[in-house]
Amino acid sequence: MKKTVFGLIATLGLIWSCFAYTPDAETKEELSNLKIQITSLSENDNKTLFDLYEQARDMLQYIKEEKTTYMITQLRDYALSKFTTRKDAAKNESLPLKQELLSAYQNSWLNQAEELTENCYWRYNTLDNLSYAYDFPTALTIAVRYRETSCWYYLPKNGDWPFQIVNKNYWNWEITKEIFEQSIKDFLEFSWNKINRYNWKNPDTPIRLWYRYFNYEDLYKFAWLYNGLSWGTVYWNIWPANPKYFLEKMPGEYENWKKNGLFLQFLKAIEREIKQ
Repeated sequence: MKKTVFGLIATLGLIWSCFAYTPDAETKEELSNLKIQITSLSENDNKTLFDLYEQARDMLQYIKEEKTTYMITQLRDYALSKFTTRKDAAKNESLPLKQELLSAYQNSWLNQAEELTENCYWRYNTLDNLSYAYDFPTALTIAVRYRETSCWYYLPKNGDWPFQIVNKNYWNWEITKEIFEQSIKDFLEFSWNKINRYNWKNPDTPIRLWYRYFNYEDLYKFAWLYNGLSWGTVYWNIWPANPKYFLEKMPGEYENWKKNGLFLQFLKAIEREIKQ
């Protein structure tokens, strides 16, 4: 039976390849011009580049006409290739900083941390692509997801979705790839709104967190902005309503708590990225 099925699939594949769309010179020129437009639209703008890739990817499921399918497939692959090349260069650029940060805490705090659950790295490429598109540290996206829902792939019953953004009214449906991707985008937009508001109020001490760059002090500030401030103000020095959110498992008052704090989870995430 298996031979029959596989033989049929192979035969159909050969038949399809005989009738596959072959672009003419005019189509190739049109495609080349569209690629130039993509490059122009997305110059120094990785989010636009990734948006173009997603639009092409999602359109393909609705299109049947051969030439249009060919064109959109080519544009999808072109946009993703450019995006991936940029992302890989940025990832390589950030390696020394990651290694430096790990070295500073390797023999003390990091060894105290619980190991990462594999749930946090399922769909890693989606988390990484979107974090890069929004110029946000991927390890921080992972760390927040871990703190909020232990990286489980589900929709919490409270309706706040995997990143527990409480100022949005989400529904409690079954999670899908599309809903998961949207939850990541919502988290990244929400986080940048928090950071930008703080930086506008505190131009002399801005939070500096990007895909290529991060530091302990600004991770510390971000945790308080995201999880909650004790005095509800974003001026000057900010203080946490719940310190263990960032500090849990670190030596001192919060060392024996049950779950990695945001900082240790961030370190564990970049440690894993370096080893990949």
